[in-house]
Amino acid sequence: MKVLYCNPVFFEYRLPFYKELKRLFKDDFYVMYSPIRFRLCGKENFCLKVKEELGENAIPLHSDHVFDTYSMRFDCMPDIECGKRIPFTFGLMRTIRKVKPDVLITEGYFQWTPLVLLYGLFFNVPVYMGYERTLHTERYTGKLKLLYRKLFNKFFEGFLVNGTETKHYVESLGVPSNHIYIGGMSADATFLRSGIAAMSAGQRSTLRREYLLHEEGLVYLFVGQIVERKGIKPLLAAWNEHVQTHSHDVLLLVGSGNQLEECRQLYNTITSIKLLGRVDYTYVYKFYAIADVFINPTIEDNWSLVVPEAMACGLPIATSIYNGCHVELVKKGVNGITFDTFNKESLVNALDYFHHQDLKQMGKRSIELEKEFDTEHCTRRVFEALTK
Repeated sequence: MKVLYCNPVFFEYRLPFYKELKRLFKDDFYVMYSPIRFRLCGKENFCLKVKEELGENAIPLHSDHVFDTYSMRFDCMPDIECGKRIPFTFGLMRTIRKVKPDVLITEGYFQWTPLVLLYGLFFNVPVYMGYERTLHTERYTGKLKLLYRKLFNKFFEGFLVNGTETKHYVESLGVPSNHIYIGGMSADATFLRSGIAAMSAGQRSTLRREYLLHEEGLVYLFVGQIVERKGIKPLLAAWNEHVQTHSHDVLLLVGSGNQLEECRQLYNTITSIKLLGRVDYTYVYKFYAIADVFINPTIEDNWSLVVPEAMACGLPIATSIYNGCHVELVKKGVNGITFDTFNKESLVNALDYFHHQDLKQMGKRSIELEKEFDTEHCTRRVFEALTK
């Protein structure tokens, strides 16, 4: 059985997923991608890594191009805040034909999907869709787009989704539940775990004392973009109240974004808030190593990968109900708690919650829960769905 996954651009965390599928399908799993799109998102060198890891099973489509409506140019670096990117793809069906797959997988409803679906219909090849969005992230979708999606859904063999929240959205588009398979979205936390394991107790203690001035305090950690979508301002407002009761706690925020300097100015007098800015990924594990709790106040995420990363590192989790992964990964009384970012009291209570829990036990349960969504388990579910 030969499977071809048509995915124009993807990031590092998908590579172990594709490698494992290649193994499960005994080298009959292929990935087609767009080198130009990797270049446009500043990851041109990653193409070399893809070829290195997947070999001949990695198929670049060099005839794919992208038109940016803001600059009115083809294949230029886009301004992510302005304009739209319209695909102009040539030779895709011809490239698929060279592989002659028994099964096709595509990503989302736009980009390459119409052509992949057309190929599947023309050559009688079943097409599955890999999909990530949720009812919350798609709450503003227009009627015309919904109609377009419902029409396309009639021709898909099935859907490979992240979790329950995505399944609910696909069901709302009229897809029967027995055509929806929860594969999951796996994070690759191997580097983080190995880095933590290599740190001595003394190194952890020394680094922890740099930020935490009192042993009774807890270290809360956020890793991600400092932007509106991540809910940073509501978190900081709630933290300002939290430290009135728990004055020894500290909040570390690792990441950059357009709200970083503004937040620094607003909270520069609160010493327990440490806006550290961008930290090279090779050093991020050190912060996971000294943290007591991982917190993610996102107000819009399909499946925030930093959550399973933190779980794999043995941290209890606090995340918002707007994070698509919370249903599967965060269990109150087991490994953490969820909250409503727009409800300050809910956020303050969530921060306080960890002062009354066995954090080590919660961290162990995080590791156990995350295993069901590691690369091995996610790929196994996808493999079984496609070979059923």
